[in-house]
Parts: sequence; structure tokens; C-alpha cells
Amino acid sequence: MSLKAVIFDLDGTLIKSKIPFRKMKIRIVKYLREAGVTPNAISEDMMNFEIMRKAVEDLKSKGFSEKYIERVIGEVTRLMNEVELESADDATLISGVPETIKALKSSGLKIGLMTRSCREYAEKILKRFDLLRYFDAILARDDVAYPKPDPSHAIELLKLLNASVEEAIFVGDHWSDAECARRAGLRFVWFRHDDSRDEDPKILKISNISDVLEIIKKC
Repeated sequence: MSLKAVIFDLDGTLIKSKIPFRKMKIRIVKYLREAGVTPNAISEDMMNFEIMRKAVEDLKSKGFSEKYIERVIGEVTRLMNEVELESADDATLISGVPETIKALKSSGLKIGLMTRSCREYAEKILKRFDLLRYFDAILARDDVAYPKPDPSHAIELLKLLNASVEEAIFVGDHWSDAECARRAGLRFVWFRHDDSRDEDPKILKISNISDVLEIIKKC
């Protein structure tokens, strides 16, 4: 089956992000503890989706109402968006990205973006670098109920792109990208920024984003 779509992660794949994730986590954890989450149930060493899962489980176990938990989730989302948007102007474009995106689009492929950042941040970044017009579909953290590594994030984006898992590849730089692709049955290309070899040797890896162009010729 021929390739119809290429999906990209954003932070670390298309841009060098300046999001202060530690600052974000400190704010989130502080707020959640004040909101009633057991202090040792969460920590800044967890990923954000793990912090939220543990927090919601803890609040439910204590009998907090669904409405209250929804308000808590909404405030955490606001905090995350705030930190992301504060850093948007400091992000820099990874070398070769514009040329690669334009070449993929010129070849007739659909381009998708799947990110755990918020939509406002993602669109602001893409507009800043004049890339938004090349993307056929974007699914950000706040567009889905369960963002990556949950496979539903990828499945929903594929529907927007009108492509099956067999007709697309996903390019990302993080283990959560690889896990999302694995669980969705989507071919994954790992954009590596160093020479480490500790990941699954079966996963295709690239060190330059433009290498994607060579990969699609073989699909």
C-alpha cells in the first residue's frame, strides 16, 4: 500500500523547544496538592500525563465529585498552556525542516502534526515559521481526550488525514512518540539527536530531518 501521509511531532522534531518543563511540573504539582491530591501520590519526576492520571485516581478515591475533578483538570490545562505560550517566541527551527516539509507537500503527501503541546502554541509556532499552510491536519493535546502515548491520538489524526495506519508514517523524537506509534500499529521513524543505541534496534532512526525524504522513497 502506497504512502499517503507523514505525521510529525512538534517539540524536538520540528523545533527546538524552550518550554521549561520542570517549571511547568512544579506549578502543576503544587496546584494539585493544594487541590486535595495526596502529596506523595505525584511528583515532578513523572511525565505530565502520569501526574494527571495519578491525581485523578487519587481525587476519585477520596470521593471528590466529577464536576470538581473536571475543574481541576481545566486549571491544570490552563497552567500548561500558560507555560507553553510564554516560551513560544524563544523556540528555534530545526535545520532542514522547511525544505523537508515543502518537498513532502510537493510530492502530494498529506502532512499532519501530533503534539502534546496545546493547539494555540502549536499554531503560533507554525505561523511564526510560515509552516502552518503546509499542514493538512493538526491534533494537539487539547483536541483529544487522551493524548499520546495513547494510540487514540494517532488514530483520530489519521481519520482527519483520510489515511490508514498502513498508509502513513510518524516521525518523532521521544519514547512516547514511539509508544504511541507501536500501540496504533503505525510505522515510526525516530529522529535522534545523539548517538545512543539503547532503543529497539528494529526502529528506524534518522539524525537529520531531511532523511525522511529518502525513507518515503522506499515506502
